Amino acid sequence: MQTQENEKDKDKTVTIIVDGSPYEVPKKDTISYAEVVTLAYPDYPQHPEITYSVTYTRGDGHKPEGILAPGGSVKVKEGMVFSVNRTGQS
Repeated sequence: MQTQENEKDKDKTVTIIVDGSPYEVPKKDTISYAEVVTLAYPDYPQHPEITYSVTYTRGDGHKPEGILAPGGSVKVKEGMVFSVNRTGQS
């Protein structure tokens, strides 16, 4: 049985898909490149020399798909889909 408190908590997160796996993330305006890569590759913070290609679909209305570059961020939306691929060393 769901309580009102659980429903309030649900309002504070959105579910995004990263490489086919769902993740609940805080509902906020944007999500950064580093946050998305860390979801896909949890060891990313220990290996910042490795670069990744990050693309997304099902994004916000004015930019529903695109590329998320290192240092960048994108407006996060419920059901957004990210694809993260290791590209090598910088």
